[in-house]
Amino acid sequence: MPKLKRSLSLFDATALAIGAIIGAGIFVISGVASGLAGPAVILSIIIAGIVSSLTAFSYAKLSSRFAEEGSIYVYAKKTISPFSGFMTGWLWVFENIVAGATVSIGLASYLVSLFPQFSLVPVAMSAALILTLVNLIGIKQSSIFNAILVLLKISVLILFVIIGFFHLNFSFYQPFMPNGIIGVLNGAALIFFAYIGFGRPATAAEEIENPKKTVPHSIILSLVLSTIVYILVGIVSVGLIPYQKLASSGSPIADAVEYGIKIYWLKLLVSFAAIIATLSVLLTTLIGVSRVSFAMARDKALPKFLNKIHRKFGTPYIAIIITGIITAILPIFGSLKQMASVTNFGSLFVYAMVNFSAIMLLKKEIKSKVKNLFYIVISFLGLISCITLLFFLNFESWLIGISWITIGVIYFIFNKKRE
Repeated sequence: MPKLKRSLSLFDATALAIGAIIGAGIFVISGVASGLAGPAVILSIIIAGIVSSLTAFSYAKLSSRFAEEGSIYVYAKKTISPFSGFMTGWLWVFENIVAGATVSIGLASYLVSLFPQFSLVPVAMSAALILTLVNLIGIKQSSIFNAILVLLKISVLILFVIIGFFHLNFSFYQPFMPNGIIGVLNGAALIFFAYIGFGRPATAAEEIENPKKTVPHSIILSLVLSTIVYILVGIVSVGLIPYQKLASSGSPIADAVEYGIKIYWLKLLVSFAAIIATLSVLLTTLIGVSRVSFAMARDKALPKFLNKIHRKFGTPYIAIIITGIITAILPIFGSLKQMASVTNFGSLFVYAMVNFSAIMLLKKEIKSKVKNLFYIVISFLGLISCITLLFFLNFESWLIGISWITIGVIYFIFNKKRE
């Protein structure tokens, strides 16, 4: 059976998660979410963070029990059933490929805002292909590159928050909730996109040192740090520019700087950080998708050729190439908001399965019934919160998501008959 090398530390794993979290969600999708929630997008960020935290607990519990490449696919397969595992992995791969395409569009939006002579779609496609090549070289090399990007983008966001606090216009916070609680929940369902990378270390568990401790620690640590940064950035952003202008912006944080701070070098720095942030998210997304595809192919749940490992680089190169090409093609077919909504449908559905998997695991463990009951309640709240947010996504995301699930069911039946 093909095996991958363990080469990532706690720092690497945490950077991998932060690299996957902080990106297009806060730099791009936050603008669209502001149009739904108004200044109360701050509450949307907090709600999405709470939902993510509940699911992160389930992720941490499962990753400490099953330290294997493939994360959610393995969890659902071993705690519920092989069919549940396949469908969870099938949907996870799909939504992350769409997420990669969404992120590449976000990256291109900031780049085009700096260099209008470039075209959005070609830039998005080129970014996906270049990072596919980086991913091919090896997980350790990719993690070093990612860690540098993570440190740079967090530094710029902290600088934006510090300078922005001295330029807040408190009139922009009124009316705080122009579209009511429904608008806040719609915003939360969309801004959830900003959190979906927190489980990324679990997808590369076989490449992480001491994964039973390192993976859950990195998941929790990365989510806590990212949520704090998100809340601060959200508060400052809506205090610098009217939310209506944020709603129509493809580069909301840069536009907030231009409108409310009027420091040109800071706008350039924020745009640079946005490009870096989306680069790191795209890189870690490609890492995650290729590893889950690899794990599923190794189990014969996907075509066997996807589990081939490169002799020199030690990476699942065919899985990387195929997912990279598909990610590069998708920006031709959809807008930023459409693809973010489809991504969130898949993410929320998959995270609901993660919480259910954790409940099933905890029910089987008998070490401490009182302690397990507490853990089960947390995972149950995670399950309910994910299902609730699903109903605040648009009809188009449901239609595409259900269609992909249907294709998956047909493939699973066909694959079983062929075995």
